[in-house]
Amino acid sequence: MKLFPVLMLFALFSASAFAYDVVIKVTVSQDTLAIGTNITIVKDGTLLYNARADGNGVASFSLDAGSYFVYLDRGGYSRHVNLLEVSKSDNITYTMRQLISYASAYGQVTGPADFSTASVAAYANGNIAKRTTPNKDGYYLMSYIPEGEYALVFDAQGYVEKNVSATLLQSQFSEVNVKLDKTPVAPDAPATIAVPTAAQKQSVIEILIAKGGLPLSGQVVAVKTPAGNFEVITGADGKAHVNAASPGEYVFTYGNLTSKTIVEGAPVVPVQKPNVTETAPIIPPATEQPQTPASTGGIVAGAAVVVAIMVIVALGIIIFVASRLAKQQKPKADGKGDALQHEAEEHKHAHPHQHAHKHEHKKQ
Repeated sequence: MKLFPVLMLFALFSASAFAYDVVIKVTVSQDTLAIGTNITIVKDGTLLYNARADGNGVASFSLDAGSYFVYLDRGGYSRHVNLLEVSKSDNITYTMRQLISYASAYGQVTGPADFSTASVAAYANGNIAKRTTPNKDGYYLMSYIPEGEYALVFDAQGYVEKNVSATLLQSQFSEVNVKLDKTPVAPDAPATIAVPTAAQKQSVIEILIAKGGLPLSGQVVAVKTPAGNFEVITGADGKAHVNAASPGEYVFTYGNLTSKTIVEGAPVVPVQKPNVTETAPIIPPATEQPQTPASTGGIVAGAAVVVAIMVIVALGIIIFVASRLAKQQKPKADGKGDALQHEAEEHKHAHPHQHAHKHEHKKQ
């Protein structure tokens, strides 16, 4: 029972230690005191205090440090909404106006613990009309927005963007509260090590360290080779390189990952062998030179020309002989007597004594 008064005193001391006295004064556009104006204090969507301005247009509140919305309601005036941030005892003056030519939007964004990267923007037909940043408690107030239809876009780093359609009317404060959800985090992809399964001696083996498809730079890879062990570090592209100086097995280790490359000997250039039966090789005479297809073709062409010339000459000889024989075997018809007379004269000259004897006998 004696403990109860002590706790009450502690509670009062705590309240007085952490609460600040905030005096709110309300005026109208002519700097006239707005006596009787209703003043409402709201925090996190909960109404905390409701008071009327006294004869001095003032109402006093004891508020903890933090953010609040202050509603001002007065006959003949549209509701005015003000954002109040309390960090000390203070005197604040708000002015109410009967004619407001713009629309306003206000509210609270919840979800993120840090609103330094958060923003609230009003878009009309794809064009931005107004943008603001919520305070440290997620409270925001946007004014001086033309009346119309808007898409209010709320976003924060690491959270899913949220769009809210709203009709903002002139001289009115439209309340739009949203809760942002964290962006789903994909399962952490395991790291991978990639090397070729085989390589030739004196080639370069490329090592790739990646995670989730993205290269990892500055990663240490242990290398075991036939010539010794050492380490390599990946570059900005996630790659490291090792010279395959000796044939054998190369083992690459990154964390608990291991991969191997088999390095073969010097590459063998394949030689095409002629498709012949396995017989004893025929060695041509030293003086005999192999003829290329082009030279063989020339010899054949020359032989053909010689044969053609010989054929033409033989035909000429045959024709000439045939013509001579024809002339000897076919004498002219009208020259037959001349031929006989000529033959007789030749006989006369050959036997003159016979001709003289016949002449003498004729005279007797």
